[in-house]
Amino acid sequence: MKKSSLLITLSVLSMAALTGQVFAQAAAPAGAPAAPALPTPPTFGAPLAGQCVLDTSEAMANSAMGKAAVARLQQLQGVVDSELAPDSTALDTEYKALSDQQKAATAPTATATVKQAFATKAQAWEQKRQAFQEKSQQRSQEMQYTQQGVMQAVFQKMIPQINAVVTAKGCSTVVAADSLLHYSVNGANNQPSTFVYVNPAMDITNAVVQKLDATGELLPTFQRADLSQQGGAPAQ
Repeated sequence: MKKSSLLITLSVLSMAALTGQVFAQAAAPAGAPAAPALPTPPTFGAPLAGQCVLDTSEAMANSAMGKAAVARLQQLQGVVDSELAPDSTALDTEYKALSDQQKAATAPTATATVKQAFATKAQAWEQKRQAFQEKSQQRSQEMQYTQQGVMQAVFQKMIPQINAVVTAKGCSTVVAADSLLHYSVNGANNQPSTFVYVNPAMDITNAVVQKLDATGELLPTFQRADLSQQGGAPAQ
């Protein structure tokens, strides 16, 4: 192998190591600052007659159907993580071994045979790394595709309950909560929540959740989408 090809291979190995260090640092922050004190909420004016507000994300997150769907998504993500972990560990172990061999292969006294042997191993490792990256990206896309489909299915189940609440409340219009002024806060047990600048009397989110929970309905058990099959059919 030519010297330039060997240097390119070594550069790829070095870049992979740097990428791993960056992700490791990002995953382990030095420490999060203390949460600021919650601001005193405002006193709202009178609710607007016929105008209602719905936070669909909160409704899906707080409903029994939504919680069950999230739990299933987390379970599927765990399966993906378990599938990818052995390959990731093997690549990392092999990379460390190659790093140890790199000094001998690049030493001035290294023979052509030593250099060729190292370059062959490095190229084989790079091919496995690329295959692992492609597999990881596909699994990530499959999980995103699955999540989108599941959330859409939950929302479709929610629509009849939204209609019932809108009728009962006499709403003339329903505004999406995320279109209004809002900010994120940490509520009870440090759980994230959103404060929306709207009179609570106009918020029908809890009523929709109660209606949906009252049906006792959950989504059928779903599988991860398989994008290697045409149409993104569920993986078996």
